[in-house]
Amino acid sequence: MVELPDWIDADEARALESVQLALERMSPPFEVPRDLHERVLPRPRRRRWAWLAVPAVAAAAAVFALSLGPAPQRLRSTVGEPVDVTASVRVTPVGREVELHIERLRDPRPDGLYELWFVGPRGRVSAGTFHPDEQGRGVVRLLAAADPKQYPTLSVTLEPNDGNPRRSGPEVLVESP
Repeated sequence: MVELPDWIDADEARALESVQLALERMSPPFEVPRDLHERVLPRPRRRRWAWLAVPAVAAAAAVFALSLGPAPQRLRSTVGEPVDVTASVRVTPVGREVELHIERLRDPRPDGLYELWFVGPRGRVSAGTFHPDEQGRGVVRLLAAADPKQYPTLSVTLEPNDGNPRRSGPEVLVESP
């Protein structure tokens, strides 16, 4: 997660995350007429109000920084198979969202599927199941309400496609050190 300045408290950070989510779900950018600002907004008469822009600019910068998120983390194989999988994890108001970019990962269907876990000293929390396409590629987004402090690490297991929600398969991918 992006480190915020000391003057932004936890409630403000959550509000900024909500703004970030709203911005991500907005419609795509569009062209604004060049003269719209002059036509709609009156010119300020006094400079003394300029200091009001500072908090707005700081909030916009914080939202932008939050939207960048941490750098993608490469996952490595624990079973010796060649893989090319990166994971980007974002903290959201409802949990953590993981976006997996899969360039090379064996397709386990029809007998199995991959399951992403958040792992910590207390055990593991499932973020969901996935599989790449037939060429071993794909982009997957999964969301889980796992506390980052209690479940800090990502892990992927290869599970049998039997409908059982418990972990029973081997760990095949972990975060690179």
